[in-house]
Amino acid sequence: MYDDALVSCARLYARRIVESASQTAFAPFRCPPLRRETAPCPQPYERNIVSPPARRRLGGLRALALGARLALFGGRNGAIRTSLTAVGVGLGVAMLLLAASVPTIRHHRDQRIHHRIDVNLGDRAITRSDHTVLIRDIDTVFRGEKIRGRMVQPEGPAAPLPPGVQRYPRPGEMVVSPALRKLLAAPGNGLLRERLAHPIAGEIGDAGLLDPGERVFYLVVNHMAADGGQTRRLDHFGKAYAKKPLPPELVLLCIAGIVVLLLPIGAFIAAAVRFGGERRDRRMAALRLVGANRGMAATIAAGEVALSTLAGITLGAVLFITGRQFAGTVQIQGLGVFTEDLTPQPLLAGLVVVAVLTLSLGITQLSMHKVAVEPLGVVRKSGSTSRRLWWRTALPLLGLMLLRICVRSPSDLQGTSGVVLVLIGMLSLLVGVTAVLPWAVERLTRLFGGFGPLPWQLALRGLQLNADAATRSVNGIAVAVAGAVALQTLLTGLSQNPDSTARGAHGPSASTRLAIARLDDGGTRGAQYAPMLATTPGVQQAVEFAELSVSPLSGGFPQAVLIADCAHLRLLAQLPACSDGDAFLTAPPATDTMPDMTTWATGMKLRMDMLGPRWTVPHITATVRATPACPAAVSSERTLLATPRAAGHTAIAHAVSTVGLIYTTGFKDVQDHIRTAAARLDPAFSVDFPGKPQGDRALDAVRRALLAGVTAVLVLIAASMLLGAIEQVRERARVLSVLVAFGTPRRTLATSVLLQSVLPVGLGLLVAESIGTALGSTLLELAGRPTTHSWSTLLAIAGIGAAVSLGVTLLTLPALWRATRPQGLRHE
Repeated sequence: MYDDALVSCARLYARRIVESASQTAFAPFRCPPLRRETAPCPQPYERNIVSPPARRRLGGLRALALGARLALFGGRNGAIRTSLTAVGVGLGVAMLLLAASVPTIRHHRDQRIHHRIDVNLGDRAITRSDHTVLIRDIDTVFRGEKIRGRMVQPEGPAAPLPPGVQRYPRPGEMVVSPALRKLLAAPGNGLLRERLAHPIAGEIGDAGLLDPGERVFYLVVNHMAADGGQTRRLDHFGKAYAKKPLPPELVLLCIAGIVVLLLPIGAFIAAAVRFGGERRDRRMAALRLVGANRGMAATIAAGEVALSTLAGITLGAVLFITGRQFAGTVQIQGLGVFTEDLTPQPLLAGLVVVAVLTLSLGITQLSMHKVAVEPLGVVRKSGSTSRRLWWRTALPLLGLMLLRICVRSPSDLQGTSGVVLVLIGMLSLLVGVTAVLPWAVERLTRLFGGFGPLPWQLALRGLQLNADAATRSVNGIAVAVAGAVALQTLLTGLSQNPDSTARGAHGPSASTRLAIARLDDGGTRGAQYAPMLATTPGVQQAVEFAELSVSPLSGGFPQAVLIADCAHLRLLAQLPACSDGDAFLTAPPATDTMPDMTTWATGMKLRMDMLGPRWTVPHITATVRATPACPAAVSSERTLLATPRAAGHTAIAHAVSTVGLIYTTGFKDVQDHIRTAAARLDPAFSVDFPGKPQGDRALDAVRRALLAGVTAVLVLIAASMLLGAIEQVRERARVLSVLVAFGTPRRTLATSVLLQSVLPVGLGLLVAESIGTALGSTLLELAGRPTTHSWSTLLAIAGIGAAVSLGVTLLTLPALWRATRPQGLRHE
C-alpha cells in the first residue's frame, strides 16, 4: 500500500511538470478563454471510423508535432537548446556542402588546365600564318611563390588568344593576373618589379586562371623565332586528353584525406545533436510517467531533434551560400576557388541532408535507452557499472588487421574491394579513438578522484557525473588530431625522395650553393652574360660555358655535354692538362648513392636534342673530378667536358648558353637577386638551383588540398568545442551559483572548469597520437614506403589541439561569470 501511494505521488509530480511545460509549449495552440457572452469552443464529433494502423500513424504524427512544439515553445531553455543545436548542425552542414562541391571544383579546374595547354601535343607540323602564335615558357619564382610566365609573339591579326586574354597588347607590354598585380604593387617587392619591369596593359580573366590567387603573366615581344628549341608555334590553345589513373600512393592519400576530413564533421554533428540532452531526457521520462510508452517518448524526442536538425540544415545552407560569395578572397594553404566552383553536386547535397537527419535521429534513439522512471524522481540511468575495454580496443585492432592482412600490395588499391577495405580499416581505427576515450576518462576519475586541491576535486567530480558530455566535445578534436597525425606521417613518407636527398647533400660548401642560368640562344653569348651576372649581390663566381643535351639513338636517359675553352674548363674540373680538341669525363661524387644512367664511349653515336642531328662522342682524354662551379658536382650522372674543336660547330649551334654561379646562402634574397639580374639581361633566362629538391607536383597538390581541409576541420571542431563548453556551463549554472553563494571563489570555479576541459583533451590527444601514428605507419607499409616520422610536426599538431582547447576554455569564462551570478539561483 505504501508503494502504491508512493507511485501515485510520483505520477502526480510528473503530471504537474508536464502541465507546467505545456503552459508555454501549447500557448499558441490553446483555445481562447471562455467569456460569458460567447459560446464554448465546439468540440468535433468523433466517430471510431479510423483503423488501428491509421490511428497509430496519426498518433506518431501527433507525437512528432508535440516534439516540434516543445522545441519551439518550450520556454527560454528550450529556445536556447534549439538554437545551439541548429548552429552546431548548421556549421557541420556548411562544411559537408563544401565537401559536396569538391567534384565541381575539380571538374572546373581540369577544364581550365585543358583550355590553356600551350604545347603542340600532336606530331603535325604547324607553319606560320595569320592564325599562329609563338610562345615560350618564362616561369619564375619570387620568395618561394611560383609565377607562371609566357613570352608570346602573335604572327598575324587572327592569332589565337590565351584563355582569359581579350587582346594582345603592344610589344614590350604584358597582361597579368589580379593576384600578380597586387603582388607587384605590394611594398617591399622591388626585386619583383625590377624583374618584371614591363608596362601592364590589362588583366587576365578567370578563364585563364586555376584559382583567384594564381600569379600569371603574358609578355608580348617581337623578336622570337621558331628555332625548334624552347620556342614553339601554336595555332590554338587547349588540348583534351584521356584521364590517367592515379598512382596507388595518391589513391591511398585521397582515401585517407576523405576519411580524415569527413569523420570529424560527423562527430561534430553528433555532439551538436546532443546539446541539452540531459534536460531533454528528463522531460521524456516525465512524459513516460504520465502514461507515454517508450515508443511514444522516442517519437516525441525525434520530433524535437528533427525540428532542430532541419533548422540547422537551413542555417547551414544559408551559411554556405553567404560564404560562397567571398570564396574568391580566401586562400588556405595557397589554394583558392572561384565562386562558381562552389556548386554542390545535387546528388551529394541530397545525400548530405539525408545523412544528417539520419545521424541526428539515430543518435537520439540510441540515447533514449538511458531514460528511466524511479519513485519520486525522474532521472537518467546513472549506472555504476564500469565501461568494458575489450570491445573498445577491438575496433582499432580490427582496422589494423584489415589494413595489414586484407590489403597486401599497393596494386590492390586500383580495385573497388581494396578501396572499401582501406576505408573500413581507417574508419575502425579512427572511431576507436571515440570508443577508447570515455574509458580512459573514467579510469582517470577513479584513480585520482577523492583527493587533491578543491579545483581538482570539483573537476574530477564533474567528469564523474557528466563524463559523456565531456567526452562528446573532445571526440571531434581527438579524431581530427588522429587523422592529421596519420596524414602527416603518410605525407612525410611519400614526400621522401631519395634522389633529391642524395643530390641535395652535395654542394660547394655549407655556406655556398650553385645556381645555373640558361638561355637558349645558340650557345654563343655566355661570355657576354657571365661578367654581368658576376656583379649580382651575393654571387662569388660566374663561369660561362655552352650546354648540349644528347641521348642514345634508341632513346633513353638524356646526357649533358659542357663546351668551353681550356681556361673555363679548368674552372669546371681539375684537369691534368688541356688543349683544344680534348674531352674529359667527370666522375660522380664519391658520396653519391644514386645509380649512373649515362653511357659514354669514344666514337659512340648520339642524337642532339632528342630529335636533332647525330653527334659522335670525341676521344675521351681522361676522367676528372668536377669543381663546385660545375653542374656535375651536384649530379649523380657523369658529364662530358669538351673543347670547341672536340665538340664541333654543329654541337655548338645546338647548345644553350649557360652560366654557373656560386653564391653565398647567407645573403638575404640572394636567389631572387640572381633571378632578377638574369631577367634584366633577357626575360627568357631560366635559373635553376640544383641543390634544391623539386618534389612531385601531383603529391604537392594533394598535400596542399588535404592540409587546407584539415585546417578548416580544426576551425570547425574549435567552434564545436566552444558551443559544447557554453552548453555545459549553462546546464550547470544553478550548481555554480549555489557554490558561489556558499563562498566558493570564482577563481576556484574557473580553475575547475579549465581542468575539466584540459584533462579529457590531454587524454584524447594521447590516444589520438598513438592511434594516428599506428595508422600512418600502416598506410606507409601498404604503399611500400619506409616508415618515417617527423616528431616535431607531430608535437606541433598536438600543441595545436591543446591550444584550441585552452582558447575555447578561456572564451567560456564570460559565460561562467554570468552563470555564477545570484540570479542563477532562480529555478523554474
